[in-house]
Amino acid sequence: MRKFLLVVCLLASGSAFAETAIWTGNKELIQTIAGRTQWKCEYRVANTTQMILFWREFFDFCPSEVGYY
Repeated sequence: MRKFLLVVCLLASGSAFAETAIWTGNKELIQTIAGRTQWKCEYRVANTTQMILFWREFFDFCPSEVGYY
């Protein structure tokens, strides 16, 4: 049952309504509660008239593009 729910969640996360967000170049090195370091990266949603900015955290690097749902 757990595997079935995992598959359903993964399929639902791959929505056809996702927008592309582009990395703005802004990043911060942060430390997690567990003591690991992460990059906190800022992204802007592409092809919009509004300035939609958000942050995501990654362990290795800031990807140039991510999906925005």
